[in-house]
Amino acid sequence: MFFIQPLFFYLYFVKVKKVKKHSSLFLALFLSLAVSGSETFFSVIISSVTGDEFVDRYWGLFYIFINIISLIFILKTIDYFKFNFKYFKKVDFKDKIVQLNFYLLFIHLLLNVSHWLSNMKNLNSFSSMIATICFLMFMSILFYLQSIREKYEKEEQIKQKEQEQLQLQKYTDEIVNLYNEIRGFRHDYGGMLASFQSAIHTGDIKEVERIYQEVLVNANLQLRSDKYTYFDLNNVGDSALRSVMTQTLFKARDYNIELTFEVKDFVKPLPIKLLDLVRMTSVLLNNAIEGAAESYQKTMNVSLVDLDTETILVIQNSRKKRPLDLEEIYQTDFSTKGVGRGLGLSNIKEIINNYEGIILDTKIEDEYFIQAMRVRKEGL
Repeated sequence: MFFIQPLFFYLYFVKVKKVKKHSSLFLALFLSLAVSGSETFFSVIISSVTGDEFVDRYWGLFYIFINIISLIFILKTIDYFKFNFKYFKKVDFKDKIVQLNFYLLFIHLLLNVSHWLSNMKNLNSFSSMIATICFLMFMSILFYLQSIREKYEKEEQIKQKEQEQLQLQKYTDEIVNLYNEIRGFRHDYGGMLASFQSAIHTGDIKEVERIYQEVLVNANLQLRSDKYTYFDLNNVGDSALRSVMTQTLFKARDYNIELTFEVKDFVKPLPIKLLDLVRMTSVLLNNAIEGAAESYQKTMNVSLVDLDTETILVIQNSRKKRPLDLEEIYQTDFSTKGVGRGLGLSNIKEIINNYEGIILDTKIEDEYFIQAMRVRKEGL
């Protein structure tokens, strides 16, 4: 009887939500204990105040009251501990989750023993004591989960900062190379003008045309190269976002993708948690690189636009011509490259659901795939 509820939760997470078995077992036992543990604990506390006679007389109202209090407690607990179970689905947490499963299973069995003993009048007090111990054990798990989550987030932030430093150094080297290239053009420009002036003085029109076409036009084309748009990254005020975009720069180069950045105005840091911002932009930019790499054109454009009320990140990439359904790409584990190699768009959708001011628009054209993430500014 007491295993029906966790079994129902387990089958739901495995079959419907497609969560891995060890994580499904953890979620099933956790939710089951959250419900039955809090109900039992509050029943023991309140019945000890009102007396068993009152409980027997008003059992229906008492049961409803206990359920309401338990529900409020669970919701407040989730809010207080700031639970986000997506962390515990990661491979990094597998060993801890497996250990917690044994602990939760033990508490669940102990709680069932408490229910069984509660039917015996001479062991009623002992049953209440066991139920209280189970509740305290469950609360200890909540604090433990909070501690490992905070530790994980701090470690991830440190890794991100280290990555930012590495990308900053690469970006600095790239800017230095571009500066030296421009300085070289500046040095050669004097020679170009001198040869141009000599041809004009001699009246040699053919020589003027040759110098114009071979020297000046060629120099202009080189200076208008897409790589000079890398300077626009200086306008990205969020160091985490700039780091991800810089990383994209070097990945695109590895795949021989023509990448263009457009950030004409300075853009302040976005009102998004660091890890969430990194996850979302990494998925969008990596998908764009993979899509462009498969295409014939191999082009990619990244624009960051700062408006009065919102900031818009637009990522456009060329793509291979093939059928692509707009709804299908947001399904878990969807990929154009096979099962289990998902694009991560379903993960982005989960993150966006935690924010009120973020909208992700997707547009699929014959030769281009376009993602536009709109982030509303704080206080608006």
